[in-house]
Formats: sequence, structure tokens, C-alpha cells
Amino acid sequence: MFVSGLIASGLILKVPHFFRTASPFIYLIAPAAFLYVRTVFNEEESFQLLDALHFIPALFHFLELIPFFLKSAETKKSILEIIFIDPDYSLALSEGILAQNWHAFLKTIIGLVYFSFQYFLIRQYIKEFTPLDSYQKKIIQWLNWFTLVLICCYSLLLISLFTNNESNTIHHLLTVVIASTLLIILVYLFLQPQILYGLANFSESENLAKEILSQPTGNRSLSLSADQISDYRYRIEEYLETKKPYLDSGFRMQDMVEGLCIPRHHLSAVINTVYQKNFNGLINKYRVNYIKENIHTRKWSNLSLEGMGMEAGFKSRSTFLQAFKKETGITPSAFREKTLAIAKVLEKLTSLLLNEIVLFYNPDQVTDCSF
Repeated sequence: MFVSGLIASGLILKVPHFFRTASPFIYLIAPAAFLYVRTVFNEEESFQLLDALHFIPALFHFLELIPFFLKSAETKKSILEIIFIDPDYSLALSEGILAQNWHAFLKTIIGLVYFSFQYFLIRQYIKEFTPLDSYQKKIIQWLNWFTLVLICCYSLLLISLFTNNESNTIHHLLTVVIASTLLIILVYLFLQPQILYGLANFSESENLAKEILSQPTGNRSLSLSADQISDYRYRIEEYLETKKPYLDSGFRMQDMVEGLCIPRHHLSAVINTVYQKNFNGLINKYRVNYIKENIHTRKWSNLSLEGMGMEAGFKSRSTFLQAFKKETGITPSAFREKTLAIAKVLEKLTSLLLNEIVLFYNPDQVTDCSF
């Protein structure tokens, strides 16, 4: 938007080195939006290794533009003067391997593909967690509008690439519409910043951030009293260990709020600070521990890994595998093989020890001590 403003106002001629600097960043809009939505639903705190693939188009475009970036200001200024006379000249330019019109189509098509997957994530979340509580409804409403606005903007961009007239009226109109839409989003987020903190931090009664911390970073303490925190922790652990509500795949934070009669923002604060996890992380930890306790029991002997995950309350195989590896560092199958191997070694060691004891007290008795 900044570079577009320089071009529209003509100020770009005074700072020509800004020309094309925004182009690689446009490739980042779609993957960044997709990763944002995925992060909200999965409550992730860091990038995954494969996420680097999303940034490859932007990186390649930046690398191919390096020779152009190194050109003199006079060269760029002469190009800009031609563009002011004939705007279509901008798309015809090939500063890198591909002409700008190809990049324009690629950015738009890639964006629409990403936003389609983004919409699919929202639908999948609604399907998995229906009925939604009031907090989930708020974030879903925001993400629906966010995705719809992006789809509309990119659809308008695609239309503008296929339409043209001498006065460029359509292009200018679309530019104003898209810029105004993005500006409205930015203002809305400025006024409602808690939206960016994810599902767990919506609170109808008060801002969760204010409830959690009462002192600056470096000397943090809960605004809840120590006795309250201790009481909440005891009630949470007793509730989860005795009633095992997490075995229900539809178990939600609202169910725990109602089961424990603890205010939602208090419950979120205690879980986040005491256990260093969000609600889903805590529930998944109990589910994983339940699997570890029962993985070698007779009643689970015929269950597949997916069946074990379902027994523990996981809704899908992918969620189960991801949560198990996060808690243990290995996959369920590797854990089962490892624990089976350890059990066999312990069994043989026990047998050997018993044989040695027998030999000690009955040296004339023949035993099989092979190991």
C-alpha cells in the first residue's frame, strides 16, 4: 500500500529505489493468511519445518529481482516516466525471469488457491467442533469475514487483469475498493487486537491478558491469589483424573467451565500459566497419558493405532499422531515397539535374576540361564 501510494502520487520519482520492492511481499499475503488461520485452529506456537515451502515463491521472486534492485536510480526513473504515460508498460516489463504480467496472474491464482484451503480449514473446524460455544462463534465469524474479504479482493484483481480501457477507470476503481477494504480490516484489528490472540483468549467478561498478569514482564504473577490458584489446580486435576471427561471427543472448555464452576477466564489463566499449555494442549496430554497406560493392556491388544486414538478421545488420526509426537517425541507405533522391547528385556532380566537366585540357594539344580 505504501509503494502503491508513492506511485499514485508520483512521489516514486523522488525515491525510485522503492520501485518493485513490494512485489515479492505480495507473494507472502496468501500463505501468511493461511498460516494465520491454521495457527488459530491448531493453537500452534511455532512454524513447522515444511512451512518454509510456503515462502519459496516470494524468495525466488526476490532473488530474480536483485539485478534490477542494483540498477541506478536514473534507470528506474526513466522506466517510471514511461509507465506514467503508458501504465500497461509496467506489466510488460521483465526485470527478472518472468514478465510482471505473469507474476500478476501467479500472485492472484496462488492467492485464490490458498484462500480456498483457508475456507476449507474453517469448514472442517466447524464440522469437528459443532456445536460451537460463544467464544468459538466469535473467532469463526471473524475468520469467515477475513477469508471472504481476501477472496473478494483477489477476485477483483483477477477481473482487473482481464479488463482494460484507455482511461484505466476500472483499474483505479478496483484499487480504491481493495485499499479501502484492507484499511477497514487494519482499523478493526487495531480496535479489537484480542482477535489476534486466538480462540482461548476471547472473554465476554474481561480481557484475559489483564486477568492473567498484574505486573510487568520479568516479575509476572497471576492476579488470582495463591490460594485460588492452588484450589483451581486441585479441582482441575481431580476432575480430569477421576471423571476422565477427555475421553469424550466432543469435550470442550465450556464443558469444564460448567463442570468445575470456574469462570472461563480464570480457567484459561490457570491452565496457561500453571501447566504452560492451552486447553487443547492440556487435554491432549491427558489423552496421550491414557494411551500410554493402556497401550499394552489385553483389552487394547486388537486395536489399531487409530482405534487407540479414538478410545482416548481424539477425533482424527492426524490430530492423535501430532499430539502424541508432541508429548513423547516419537510416534505411537515407535513408542509401542520401544516399550515392548523394554518389557521383553525386563522380562528376560527378571528371569535371569531368578535363575541366579535359585542357583545360589540350590547349586545342584540344573537351570536354563541362557540370555
